[in-house]
Amino acid sequence: MRIRVPRSFVVGAAVLCLAGCCYYTPRVIVRKEAGVGGRGSGDEPLVRVRLSAGNTAFLTSSQGLTLSAGSTRQSVGPNQVIQVKDENGLVIAAGGKLPLRIADTLAVAPAADGFVRVGDRSYRGRLLLFRSADGDLAVVNVLGLEEYLLGVVPCEIGPISAGTLEAAKAQAVAARSFTMTRLGKRQGLGHDLFDSYLRDQEYRGTERETELSRQAVLATRGEMLEFRGEVCEALYHGNCGGVTANGSQPYLRSVPDTPGHRRGRKAYCSDKPNFSWQVSMRKESLDAVASRLSGKKCRVRGCKLDVDRQSGRVKYLHLATDRGSVRLPGSDFRMALGLKSTGFTMAIRGASVSFTGHGSGHGSGMCQDGAVGMAESGASYKEILQHYYSGISLKKRY
Repeated sequence: MRIRVPRSFVVGAAVLCLAGCCYYTPRVIVRKEAGVGGRGSGDEPLVRVRLSAGNTAFLTSSQGLTLSAGSTRQSVGPNQVIQVKDENGLVIAAGGKLPLRIADTLAVAPAADGFVRVGDRSYRGRLLLFRSADGDLAVVNVLGLEEYLLGVVPCEIGPISAGTLEAAKAQAVAARSFTMTRLGKRQGLGHDLFDSYLRDQEYRGTERETELSRQAVLATRGEMLEFRGEVCEALYHGNCGGVTANGSQPYLRSVPDTPGHRRGRKAYCSDKPNFSWQVSMRKESLDAVASRLSGKKCRVRGCKLDVDRQSGRVKYLHLATDRGSVRLPGSDFRMALGLKSTGFTMAIRGASVSFTGHGSGHGSGMCQDGAVGMAESGASYKEILQHYYSGISLKKRY
């Protein structure tokens, strides 16, 4: 349910102003405590996730909140709305306290075991609010890696059933490994990851958690993929279209998504909607994209595709235009036109252009639809991970 602030809500009863000071994250924060659900202990990293909250955020908790900035602390009652704005610094409005002005980062923590609600989503852990290096309001969720995965796994792998639980476990291990490789990489920004799959991984707090997704995270607690002793950047995507794409790392090798990696057999992801697709559009759209990506206004007359032999994905497009030849990266072209993947062929017919494609996403690493298909066929999560990542080992790091 979306929080609505009544017009009668008066800003001024208590105001904290935090002027322009940015929060800088240490490289990796580790906590030694029991994991989610109280299982085990060890060095579980803390993760900082920047939420998509806009330049005004409304915060609340059914358990009440504690606001801290330096040595200043305020308690906020259950369901009391806190409004945070970016106005030449941070302006935090709350009822029942005298105005305070503090130049620092604001920390917001729920009472007891409660959640913090930001807009219409609830989050585990606590929040840090500050003016980011780019001048915008940053709302950062700080929580344990395992708690973070509770909100990632169901968003990324999709609906989970008893028959696809092993795919969810594989997703938990891949997402945990991916997250570890992101920690500390954005020093100076005050966060490790964004909450969107467009930048990192899809994360919606507690909104999508289910009992089965929690089981998947708990059953694999602390397990990560390693290659030559280092945690892998375990990339994954929606649907490989029958064969994965080569990535920048040796463990992200192109493989057929079939039993035993044997070509000619039915792909695990072949029964899913994004395995194949078709799109048609007016040629004007193609001309506009070619003009924007090439930096010169042009009209496309023909096209030749430079295709990767292993995966069938387009590496480059060579466009014949009225302004000469134009060479475009397949990934840039795909994103500009909103195509599901770079695995496509195209045909120009008069005033229209048609695309016939396969797969969804960048294609490297684990195929999520394929992982679901493997789980449905009886594969374990370890077998799923071994299928998509070459030469890796599974290690419990905490």
